[in-house]
Amino acid sequence: MARKRSQQRFELVHPHCAGIDIGSREHWVAVDRKHEKPVRSFHTFTDDLVNLADWLAALKIEVVAMEATGVYWIPLFELLDSRGFKVYLVNSRSTRQISGRKSDVLDCQWIWQLMSHGLLRGAFRPADAICSVRALVRQRATKVRDQAQALNRLQKALSQMNIQLANVISDISGVTGMRILRAIINGERDPQTLAQLMDRRIKADKETIARSLHGNWRLEHLHALEQEIECYDFLEQQIQACDKAISRALAQLPEREEAPQPSRKVLRSPHRSAADQTELHQAVWRVMGVDLTAIPTIGVDTALVIASEIGPDLSRFPTGQHFCSWLGLAPPTRISGGRQLAGSSPKVLNRAAQALKQAASNARNDKSFIGASHRARLTRMDTSCAIKATAHQIARLIYAMLTKGQPYVEQGIEAFEERSKDRQLRALLRKARKLGMDLVKVA
Repeated sequence: MARKRSQQRFELVHPHCAGIDIGSREHWVAVDRKHEKPVRSFHTFTDDLVNLADWLAALKIEVVAMEATGVYWIPLFELLDSRGFKVYLVNSRSTRQISGRKSDVLDCQWIWQLMSHGLLRGAFRPADAICSVRALVRQRATKVRDQAQALNRLQKALSQMNIQLANVISDISGVTGMRILRAIINGERDPQTLAQLMDRRIKADKETIARSLHGNWRLEHLHALEQEIECYDFLEQQIQACDKAISRALAQLPEREEAPQPSRKVLRSPHRSAADQTELHQAVWRVMGVDLTAIPTIGVDTALVIASEIGPDLSRFPTGQHFCSWLGLAPPTRISGGRQLAGSSPKVLNRAAQALKQAASNARNDKSFIGASHRARLTRMDTSCAIKATAHQIARLIYAMLTKGQPYVEQGIEAFEERSKDRQLRALLRKARKLGMDLVKVA
């Protein structure tokens, strides 16, 4: 008689779990087959979501896994999280079905099966109060981007009128530019009169500005100019409203440490006054417990983005390597046959990483340890790789500051040069030993 082969099975990690396939009109939920009718569908109305949560609670479900599908998961996630369920928001790449087996029922059952055996990892999501700040900061970033587009359309209208003001002054959205543009909208056409509106800080003379204001005042271009200025002003009001809402949301967060007065001047912002910028700096400092702007190239806006995206609690990440990997800044680990495989790492869309890369790109002319490190990287690698490596360095500093509560200490360019000299000396010693020679230090 043939001996039966022992079948190795996956370990059951979450016996009381559910898998949800998210949709725009209905959600499909799968639980263990021992329950009656283990697969059910619920519409996306609020009362249906409440019924879904009540059904899971009646079955004593503890863990719920769902795909991050658009923004449709947010209402259900927030409801289940408030009801005490441990909700895993998983990447759709981790739940890909077998080819030819695709339906809502099979998808939710497949998510449940993977989750029950502990084969899915939940995405990082900060605390609910931090998520409120994050939504406001993202909304502000959208308005700033829309305002930049309105400014581009405004510039297009000026170019069609052959008004060369942008070639004379550095910023047409500044004091001088907006004075002249508003005067044009109000009916002023004399270039000499318009040139009198220039600010004393403008380097160009009045004659040059007057020459740049000779153009054709066609009706359609003036109409486009007027509408874009109105759009620009409206978006400026919305940005200020977002700033007020962000300040109120930050004031409701628990304070980790009382922020002292800054010892150095805070970088100015085009949309905030100096007082508002300092107040925002203090609020972010109190919420995070450390001063992120002490790191060179990180301004208040960058610190606000980082605070809203990750929050002060990084206990979800065991080490700094895990944190950098979540940001998408860690080097790829594609190894086969003991060798590193060629190719780029998977693309990760992370707003905190984008802010860190922007800060890293500003380190080229910074007179600090990070700036010297970035310039050294630029000499031996591509610009994009150097920016990513410098952002990785800044991310490790942020992780150490938030987990250990230690302030940033600037080492200076001298420390980098001394470390670089020691590294070069060790390389020369290794090369000399390889050639059978010794180096002798000359006094």
